[in-house]
Amino acid sequence: MKKTSILLPLALIAVSLGSCSKGGQDTDKLEIEEFQISQTIKTADRNYRFMIDDDTIYFDVYTSIQWPDKLGHSDVKPLQDSIVAFCYGDTTGLLNSAISSFLSDTAVFKDMPLVHDIERVDSIPESDRMRSYFSNSTASVMEITEQFATYQVTLSSYLGGAHPYTAIFPFTYDLDSAKVLGIDDILTNAGVDSVMPVIRGALARQFEVPVEALDRAGIFTSQLNEPGRPYISGNVLYFHYNPYEIAPYSAGMIDVAVYPYEVERWLRPEAKRLLESNF
Repeated sequence: MKKTSILLPLALIAVSLGSCSKGGQDTDKLEIEEFQISQTIKTADRNYRFMIDDDTIYFDVYTSIQWPDKLGHSDVKPLQDSIVAFCYGDTTGLLNSAISSFLSDTAVFKDMPLVHDIERVDSIPESDRMRSYFSNSTASVMEITEQFATYQVTLSSYLGGAHPYTAIFPFTYDLDSAKVLGIDDILTNAGVDSVMPVIRGALARQFEVPVEALDRAGIFTSQLNEPGRPYISGNVLYFHYNPYEIAPYSAGMIDVAVYPYEVERWLRPEAKRLLESNF
């Protein structure tokens, strides 16, 4: 497993304007605050070969994690636990153990009646790589500020069939409260019950169609009944939907951008604090 550590410093710069001295010297004062970020990139890969009847199939298991070691003075343990849970369905919070279990899991093939002779191999021949099966789990940083960190977990796999499947799980971690923000942490109860017309309107805006024409734009409006997974990025509140949730696979991922002023009356104080530059 390759392990690379990187340190990403952020500097918040506040400039206090003053006057120049008679000698022409610059007397402006510059105050710099440092917000230290440290993370470790962990990657691991394992390959298998097995038989389906008389056909040889290869299976590649890969994972890559941008692991937060330090985000200012905030408690990152709940964030670390959330990454492990999202990536591997593991609630222990032990990253290396979860990676090991993920790489060793071939149970999906053992349940297939025609699969036999599963064994580890060092690599997949280039001639077979394009038709090999795979399972990938990655976690990467979308945005880090002094107040929150937004991550994206991507799970993708191909186990035969017409096409691979990919699901993305973005989430925002509040550094002050040390928790992942769910819909109930961002919107009041009234907001959760009332936000769908706003989401439909924002989705229509993105597709450049009237709300009543979303069906013609390929949206399954009969399934557009619940807010997608919420996250904050670029001072915008997004609601994420994976393939098939509100549209066909061909539409891919759909992230509905809702501007803070559209939901201001329903924002909880902690969410308003993270989006305050928009007010």
